[in-house]
Amino acid sequence: MIYQDYFRNSDFEDIWVVLNGFYLEHEGMKPLYSSLVETIKSLPVDPEYSSPVIQMRLDSDNEIMVKGAPDPQEWLLGREVEIDFSSWKDNFEESGTEFCGIKTFDMLSAKEKRQLARESDTATLAAHLLYWSTLYAIETNEQHRKEFSEWLDSLEKEHPVKYEMEEEYISESFRRKQRKYWRDTIAHDSAICWSANMNIIRKKLEYNIGYWRYVQRYVGWQEDVNRMKIAIRLIKIAITNWPEIKGKHINLRTAHRYTHERDNGGDLHDLYLGKLYSDKAFHILWKWLDHNMKKWWD
Repeated sequence: MIYQDYFRNSDFEDIWVVLNGFYLEHEGMKPLYSSLVETIKSLPVDPEYSSPVIQMRLDSDNEIMVKGAPDPQEWLLGREVEIDFSSWKDNFEESGTEFCGIKTFDMLSAKEKRQLARESDTATLAAHLLYWSTLYAIETNEQHRKEFSEWLDSLEKEHPVKYEMEEEYISESFRRKQRKYWRDTIAHDSAICWSANMNIIRKKLEYNIGYWRYVQRYVGWQEDVNRMKIAIRLIKIAITNWPEIKGKHINLRTAHRYTHERDNGGDLHDLYLGKLYSDKAFHILWKWLDHNMKKWWD
């Protein structure tokens, strides 16, 4: 089923039960979510953005998550949602707690979370998708663009639009979403593995890509996003072991620039090529970031 259909086939009140009860979203945010859901239902699907699939998984704490950072709502509409809850962990301690008699999602025991995932209906899954997709704002890209444009136009008028402080419960909602976005990456962090550092950088770049795709705030944002994507590809190459290196173009004449490994030939030659391939990507990555990173702002 595609992203949009989860909302077309769900009652908003059922979605709100999950947002309010599991994610602790404040009652004051209900109209924002309701308006967004109605917009999602009515927007036309753009085939240009109907891939890749949206991957719904369980994180290291057995909680439902969606992989990566979200694109604008307009881009998500026609994407298939791939659900894989096969990684249930049955050896978690059952340590659910209650607050005033009500269990939130984070307070559920591992057994309860697994059971919830197994029994998830369309509205429950829609709520998790909605929570994830509003990491940057609870509105579409077009709505944001219109509001931002109106604000810029008002600056040239005698009485510009006044800046209003965001409600604290809204700010806290976005802070919770950011913590959830980062949680699985931090859970797999390691002080004795250099590649864990690369995963943190990759995660931050993914977050930035999603943000700039959403706000599209300045001329040239597409080029900056493409440069961030190149950095992510370099990171993936750098942290990958390459036992099979056939089909990769590797210039041995410049190998001394990128690695201190020696080519021992024979059966070890392919291992050397794989290490060289990774080391070259690692070397180029820092040059790439040095040349570009300070430009990635508006």
